[in-house]
Amino acid sequence: MQINILAGGPTELWPDNIFEEPGQWIGADRGTWYLYQHQVHMKMAVGDFDSLTLSEYQELQQHFVDTQVIHVKAEKDETDTELALMYARDMQPTHIKVFGATGGRLDHLLSNLWQMGDEKFTVIREKVTFIDKCNAVNYFGPGEHVLIKNDKTRYLGFMALANINDFHIKDAKYTLDLNTTQLMPKMWSSNEFIGEQVHFSLKQGIIMTVQTCDV
Repeated sequence: MQINILAGGPTELWPDNIFEEPGQWIGADRGTWYLYQHQVHMKMAVGDFDSLTLSEYQELQQHFVDTQVIHVKAEKDETDTELALMYARDMQPTHIKVFGATGGRLDHLLSNLWQMGDEKFTVIREKVTFIDKCNAVNYFGPGEHVLIKNDKTRYLGFMALANINDFHIKDAKYTLDLNTTQLMPKMWSSNEFIGEQVHFSLKQGIIMTVQTCDV
C-alpha cells in the first residue's frame, strides 16, 4: 500500500497531477486543508493545525467523517510532517511519497529532508520519497543500489546523512571510489545521468540522493 503525505509547503511546487497518485492520503497541518479543498479523501489528518485559521479548522471538523484526526499541541518535540511519517510508518506501507515538504522556510526544508537519518525511520527509510515539481529525494543504507532516472531529471546529488564507508558511484557522468570513511555532512552535487540508471554502493552509513533539474 502506498501512503501519500501532503504537508503545507508552497502549492506552486507541487508536481503535475499530484492527486492522481494511488494509495491513501495523510494531511499534515495545512496540507489537510489543501486536501480538503481538492476533495481528496484522507485516511488521517495530523498536526497542531496552527497554520489554519479558526474558521478553516471548524470547517474541516464539520466535514471529517471517516478521517482519523490527530490534533497535537503546538509545543511538541516533533514537526507535523515528522508525526505524519511516524503514523505512515505504522501502517506498514510499501512506499511513502511526501509532497509539500519543500520550499518556504529553510529550517522546515532541512528538518524534513534530514529527519530520515533518525533511527526511528530505519524501517521505512528506503521506502520514502520527497517530491516536488523539480526534485525527488530518496534514502539508502548499506548495500548495492540502482537509481532510476526520472523524466525531468538532469542533475544528481548524493549526500551523507551519517558517516559513510566504502562509497562508490558507477555509470554516472562523474564516478567515485571512496575507500575510506567520510564524515558527514558531505554533499557530492551536480552529477548527471549518462543513461537511464546509476549504480552506487556503500558499506556503512546513510546516503540521501537528489534528482533535480533547472527551474
